[in-house]
Amino acid sequence: MGQRANLVITKQGGYDLYYNHWCANTLPRDLFWGPQHAISFIEAQAKVDETDWLNDIWAEGGVVLDAEKKLLLFFGGEEELYNIPYRRIFLSLMQKVWEEWDLRWANEGIIDIAEYVGVPREVVLASEDDDLVDISLAPPEAKDWIDTIISITFDEETLIFPLYGNIEGFLLHGPKVLQSCDRSFGFTEFRVGDWTTDFPSSGLHLDFKNKQIDMWHADFFPNVIQRMKELWPNWEVREHYDHYEVHIEKTAGRLHFQEIDRNKMLVEITSSLLRTPVNPLDTLSSLVKRLQRDGKEVSVNEFAYMHGNINLPEKIRESIIQYAISALEKDVY
Repeated sequence: MGQRANLVITKQGGYDLYYNHWCANTLPRDLFWGPQHAISFIEAQAKVDETDWLNDIWAEGGVVLDAEKKLLLFFGGEEELYNIPYRRIFLSLMQKVWEEWDLRWANEGIIDIAEYVGVPREVVLASEDDDLVDISLAPPEAKDWIDTIISITFDEETLIFPLYGNIEGFLLHGPKVLQSCDRSFGFTEFRVGDWTTDFPSSGLHLDFKNKQIDMWHADFFPNVIQRMKELWPNWEVREHYDHYEVHIEKTAGRLHFQEIDRNKMLVEITSSLLRTPVNPLDTLSSLVKRLQRDGKEVSVNEFAYMHGNINLPEKIRESIIQYAISALEKDVY
């Protein structure tokens, strides 16, 4: 229970590491309001020892703020983590608030955060215990369950497969997954918008003849290149992070993503930023009291209380958002 995050502020000769048990899914909104607010928010969290890094399984959010270099590197959120078009517009809007600062998305999650301050990735990589399940290239039972688009080039033919689940489950099987590929499930041309309004969260193109893999994804996929070298020997693996446009190129334009309604997304982002913050400690306290009233013995892990609130009044948030949207519109027009 929780949405755990490591938060880091660099300092001369090192860094300060903080922990929050609940902020991973709200982190983009917590950081949106500019450098001074972000610093105050991070410093309001529980300061922990440099041995208390979360690993890539438990870290659902993270940030490193480097005031000297004016750089912010982070990941987390809900829509921001899984919806690439939403994330791009959010970051464009946030950039107007942070002005000359360099805002970067941590594509490898906690690995990027740790490596930025000189912590080896091995420190935050969990031991791998992959539980492989059967993979099918059959489309999902419901059309709007599409998460992933996989395209495969067999000799001169390229087929497109809309699938449920992420690309990790597919890739972990290695090349043998192609041996049982049922081509009858494939499309020579595919329009995602005909099946779902949700934007896919990942994609994969496999060139069987040239042994090349091109992959993109919204969520972080830790240590992917190193893992694929072992699972797909003699294949070239190319990581494109959130650049889904490469998939259009690899399918010669026969894969069509949805049109992005920028104004609609700005309305959604504004609504999210103006949402009244909920203190998870209040929710936790209410749950504990209810259970105790029912005569149950309750023990709460001390980490669950590690959460610092720094909230801006709604009028200030409205003013900042209005400024950012106006500045963004000037770029468009």
